[in-house]
Amino acid sequence: MKTVKTLKRRILRRGFNFIEITMAVLLLAILMAIMLPAISRAKDRAKFVRWFAFNRQCANDPANIVNFNFQEGTGNTLNNICAGADVENFKAYEYDGHLMKNNSTSTTVNNFQWIKSGGRWAKYGYKYALQFNGVDTYILIPGTQGLDFSPFDDFTVLCWVKFDKLGLGDCPFSKSLWGTETDAACQYDMYSNPYAGTYGQGSFDVDVFTTCGTWLDTHVNFNKANWVQLGLRYKHTGLDASGDPTGQITSFINGQALGDFLNTTSENPSTASATGWKACSGSGLNVPLVLGAAGCYRKYWSPATYDKTKVGVLSNELILKFFFKGRMDEFLLYKRALSDNEIIGHYEMGKE
Repeated sequence: MKTVKTLKRRILRRGFNFIEITMAVLLLAILMAIMLPAISRAKDRAKFVRWFAFNRQCANDPANIVNFNFQEGTGNTLNNICAGADVENFKAYEYDGHLMKNNSTSTTVNNFQWIKSGGRWAKYGYKYALQFNGVDTYILIPGTQGLDFSPFDDFTVLCWVKFDKLGLGDCPFSKSLWGTETDAACQYDMYSNPYAGTYGQGSFDVDVFTTCGTWLDTHVNFNKANWVQLGLRYKHTGLDASGDPTGQITSFINGQALGDFLNTTSENPSTASATGWKACSGSGLNVPLVLGAAGCYRKYWSPATYDKTKVGVLSNELILKFFFKGRMDEFLLYKRALSDNEIIGHYEMGKE
């Protein structure tokens, strides 16, 4: 017994030698190499599950009119998952997104591509995304009643996109009819303007009713930024001295407001100026919301295909231009002005 105790004391006193320590470190490194991917996978999985639950919760907000989470992964329709929007006779399927191809282009051009593991948290295959080819692909939302806003209405648009390469006019969404200085209309849209002339490079423009706003610096290199959240918010603020409605327009990148914009309406007469928003509304041509392209007046942009005797905005008046090239994996539209904190919350829930 004494010999055993003595041996134990010697072992404890001796400690570990260099070889034993080296082996322990190597074993620990091997264990970490095995465990880290599993930990990373579990972390991304938790983020995806949290976002997915949050997205479903957003769909229960009565102000949420359109909610596309892009998790179909196949087919030609984006399902609007809104449960019960505060719109008269609301039927969610009327606001589904229909994957379209511009008929004015060659049939040999590639159409939409569903990409598994193409969205956020893509490393482990949790998120689908749609690839827009930048030539002829767009998503049409045929329902218009719940998306038909006036300067007296509040609204917010949020979407997650990944630009392949930011080009002039890349348009993630629009409810507009760009035309001429004396005949143009827009309710809301957002598009890139990297060649903004005297207003610098790399800017984003939005048209909201009769205003075109330009942000000089988004502080984001979109060609290298991977996934970004774009946001547009309009808030009705009152009436001016003439009794006309006034409002506050704010753009957001990754949850952060961009600050004041340059009013470039006079520099962009063929977008938001002139006839303003009424031609896009239900009392006018009832222009639909489009994702991935800018809506334009056919009679100005493609006069050879315009038939003045033909009736119908989709069949004759509307032509799509300035196609978005990149991926999209979420789109939300609210008929209220979300607070800054709510928009930051959306970003925090959706970031990788």
